[in-house]
Amino acid sequence: MSVATTTRWLVVSYFANIDGMAPSQHLDDRLPHLRALGVEPLLLSGPCCDPVAGMTHARVPSVAPSGLRFELRHRKKRTKSAVVRALLSLAQLALLPFYLVEKAVADLDSQWSWFPLAGRKGCALCREHGPSLIYSTGGPWSAHVAAARAVRATGLPWIAEMQDPLVHGDWLRSGAALRVSEAVEGMIFREASAVVFLTGAARAAAEARTGISGKAVCILPGAEPFPDPPPAVEKGAHCRFAHFGSLGGSRNLKVLLEALALLFRESPPMADAVRLDVYGSIDKLSRSLVDGFPWSGIVSLHGRVPRAESLAAMRRADVLLLIQNTEEFSSETIPSKTYEYLHAGRPLLGLVHRNPELSGILEAAGHAAADADDAGAVKEAALRLIRSWAGGGAGGRAVAVASPCTVASAVDALVALGRTLERRA
Repeated sequence: MSVATTTRWLVVSYFANIDGMAPSQHLDDRLPHLRALGVEPLLLSGPCCDPVAGMTHARVPSVAPSGLRFELRHRKKRTKSAVVRALLSLAQLALLPFYLVEKAVADLDSQWSWFPLAGRKGCALCREHGPSLIYSTGGPWSAHVAAARAVRATGLPWIAEMQDPLVHGDWLRSGAALRVSEAVEGMIFREASAVVFLTGAARAAAEARTGISGKAVCILPGAEPFPDPPPAVEKGAHCRFAHFGSLGGSRNLKVLLEALALLFRESPPMADAVRLDVYGSIDKLSRSLVDGFPWSGIVSLHGRVPRAESLAAMRRADVLLLIQNTEEFSSETIPSKTYEYLHAGRPLLGLVHRNPELSGILEAAGHAAADADDAGAVKEAALRLIRSWAGGGAGGRAVAVASPCTVASAVDALVALGRTLERRA
């Protein structure tokens, strides 16, 4: 897309400029591409980040105890001062009774109360800078409610982007929280100029729930390609499977370790050939499964690492592991890590849950997908990859098919949509 005359967009997202956080990373990667296409972002975010250099960036806090507590906890993690950490701990303690009352009344996400101050600040930014469009993305639905307030005050076109479905199966929160999410989703479909989803399944389900069609589109988010080709690495002594990202709930190592156990029992020499590296946070269930795994020395837990280090480690792996939650929610979502994996130039094994869209993307690029609930299917897929590794030489681990899913292609589609809405306004 050619660069048009610079216009301003008010970009509303609670999370921004936070290393390693997927909702933030989704937006952070897009900001340079928006500017390259002639869109100057006016960024409005929560207070859990540092200001983004070189652009107008306003940060406002939440107003409810849950939001303030979340923001204090996040700031505490980022400060090195013992005095500041102590003061923040006291503030969190003071908020605790009010937090408990709030949770007893309404079990909403911690960021729900960001919208009052964010909406007011969004209106002020519109008056001061005169944007031509409002783009909200999340993450927390409070970003869309804040954007709606600015839209009502200005009459500007509005693109609302759902990084995850607001309403879905396997609902874990209260019935009141479900009703709030349904109301927000309905409001977005009625008032937004366009609604962007990251999967076709999520778009179709939301249209069916709201009964409103013609506004929703699917734009695959993609990831930034690596700046250089995959390194040609000599084959090591072990086929190293690697998982990156958090493990928790039904996204855990249970089925994968069951698959490896089946493989090792059927072919004991495989236990000398295979290793599993786990990068990122790990819950108690997965840790206990690792501790109880009958074959010691197979699994290495590396903990959370900076994003740059994580990307480098991806390119050293023999097989990248993608594990979906085994919940209905997974049928409408594609983990953001998928797109980074697709650019890493390494074979990929996806443990996929009832998601033909994701399976199709993986298989079209020459990767493997197996049922996330089926240890036998995972074992067979892993065995094929191990045999492929065993037969490869130097550089034989690279995957030749380049992924078309890039941040640039996603932003091209987003800006094209925005320009159409601006012309109609």
